[in-house]
Amino acid sequence: MGIRVNPYTVVFSLYGQYVLPRGGEVWIGSLIRALAALGFSAGAARALVSRMQRRGYLQSRRQGRRSYYRLTELGLEEVRGGGDRAFYPLDGEWDGLWTVVIYSIPEKHRQRRDTLRGALNWWGFGAFAPGAWISPHSLSPEAEGKLRQLDVWEYLQVFRGQHLGSSDQCTLVAHAWPQLPALADRYRAYVAGHEPVLCCLQAGDLGDEACFVARLRSLYEFVAITLEDPALPSSLLPKDWPRPAAQAFFKELQHALTEPAERFFDSIYETMKGETDDQRTRS
Repeated sequence: MGIRVNPYTVVFSLYGQYVLPRGGEVWIGSLIRALAALGFSAGAARALVSRMQRRGYLQSRRQGRRSYYRLTELGLEEVRGGGDRAFYPLDGEWDGLWTVVIYSIPEKHRQRRDTLRGALNWWGFGAFAPGAWISPHSLSPEAEGKLRQLDVWEYLQVFRGQHLGSSDQCTLVAHAWPQLPALADRYRAYVAGHEPVLCCLQAGDLGDEACFVARLRSLYEFVAITLEDPALPSSLLPKDWPRPAAQAFFKELQHALTEPAERFFDSIYETMKGETDDQRTRS
């Protein structure tokens, strides 16, 4: 069963897995060919690349009649963020402390308030009450810097301490992160949906292009799930929480598909000629 994924996530995954290790820049024709393997028409691929360029995720330059694309710093941040979430370590100890963010933003700054909520959700916070979000993780310096950049820091109060209320931890988690049961189902569906790929690979039934598609799809579908995962400590999750098994399967599948998938991408990959990788990186 396929998982619905934002097309931007597909492109970010393509760059993270294949383009960045090859210098970071790729001819539009190679992008179109790679996306065609995933079911995008040439027109849809060009439109997607154009939208991402307008959003500031991609930048282009020309050599003759050809256009070549690389990620901007904003695009690189997206790739790094998705990778961090997908490979988040699962065995860290929790110190038992909670971070509480309380905010009161005037109605005239409603857009800032909505942006703040989106940012807190991205960092794994759960909405506990109106204007109050919680997380078992500390607020990182990076997150604080982002909140200052968003012009919302002056409206916040941030606390770090123990929970001393009447509710037990399970009730607290269920209230702040009601999406966890559905998320567990997505992890299980991910494994069930991709297990046949391993069987076909082991039977020798997958060509290089099919391995490329399967490897990239298994990456961006896993990333799409983890982007919704608050990455709570194991002590706050059910004993049968399926993420560890799904993550182990994801890594096994990625490794098994690597060689033929890389071989296919090498066959379609073109970048600007007459420059070394180092020169392309500096430009």
